Amino acid sequence: MTTAAPDPLRPASGAEAHVLANRGVLGIGLGSLLSDTGHEMATAALPGFLRSLGAPAAALGAIEGVADAALSASKAAGGVLADQPGVERKAVTAGGYALTAAGHGAFGLATVWPVVAVARAVSWIARGGKAPARDSLLSASVPADQLGRAFGVERTMDSIGAIAGPLMAAPLIVTVGYRWLFAISIIPGLFAALAVLVLVREVPGVLHAASDRPAGGAMRALATTPGPFRRLLAGIGLFGLGNFSATLLILRAAQLLHAHGRSNTKAAAVAVLLYAAHNAANAVAAYPAGVVADRVGRQAVLIAGVLLFGAACVVFAFGSASVAVLAALFVAVGVSTGLVETGQGAHAAELLDPTVRGRGFGLVGLVEGVGDLVSSVVVGVLFTVTDPAWGFAYAAALSIAGALVLIAERPGGTVAGRQ
Repeated sequence: MTTAAPDPLRPASGAEAHVLANRGVLGIGLGSLLSDTGHEMATAALPGFLRSLGAPAAALGAIEGVADAALSASKAAGGVLADQPGVERKAVTAGGYALTAAGHGAFGLATVWPVVAVARAVSWIARGGKAPARDSLLSASVPADQLGRAFGVERTMDSIGAIAGPLMAAPLIVTVGYRWLFAISIIPGLFAALAVLVLVREVPGVLHAASDRPAGGAMRALATTPGPFRRLLAGIGLFGLGNFSATLLILRAAQLLHAHGRSNTKAAAVAVLLYAAHNAANAVAAYPAGVVADRVGRQAVLIAGVLLFGAACVVFAFGSASVAVLAALFVAVGVSTGLVETGQGAHAAELLDPTVRGRGFGLVGLVEGVGDLVSSVVVGVLFTVTDPAWGFAYAAALSIAGALVLIAERPGGTVAGRQ
């Protein structure tokens, strides 16, 4: 497997006793945890708040659709920004966390749902726009043999935030109401920005190391030049077209449980608990996945995660209503997410020259975001007009196709973007 050229002044292997002792990894991990806590607080409260405004059910779908589109586009734009000479990736990352917090905090000022849609779009533009800069900083903070661990730490802490946010939102809705909850949700995001500013060191030389090629040309070259990175984009693109939103898993579990004797309320409650198990499994799996990735290969961990998701979809297609079986499947999907996100980030980092990492991560995010949008729409339609089993069969087929593309990658390719 090919690794990128060493980053300027990246710590040499062994300079840090352990990746968890690395200030850069710690700062970025804390940023992810705190930011995710804040925006998951707001996201968990959003459906109920929209109902309180008298918004129709379709409003939530419209808001999420706009947000997903904004997130995908902003990742590509953020990648270009992160690679510009003189741009401080640390400042972009911290500013993205702060603006994300301000966006979801602004929900509390809304009296009609379109205002929420605009605020959500702003928040998600900031969230996506800072991601390439954050991942580039993370890659530059560790030696090459710790890339998997570094991305595993970041993904674990992000997942912990995804668990903490809804748990904090539930009592706050009752005690202070929606508008104060949204105001409070700003605080973790601001601390996320502070963690990056205080703990993360901008690697000297990166500010002036960007490629001399025009931004658009460099991105096109990354996407079109044959090699391992283009194959990575193709593999995760195929997988992404089948990797639907976990909310559809919640819906399917609730349907199955209700059809086998539980009330709608009890079925929904169990489904939410299953989703919590999914998030916990993601959090638990991410760091071990990084350790394994550093030992046996980042590509192998990514492929394992893709195949695990496909296998879970095959079992889901049979429609078991056993809580034990459903719990095992939700945990399997959570573990697969931890494997994929950790392996994907670390593998992309090792395939990209440091001068184009921002753009490379932006392309990965764009491909991933488009896939998420398409997959959720397609699987949702299949759920509605045919049988849910066909939705899971579609997802499994695309996962297998993506894994086959990734498996076909030949070792010894060139580093993408190297001049």
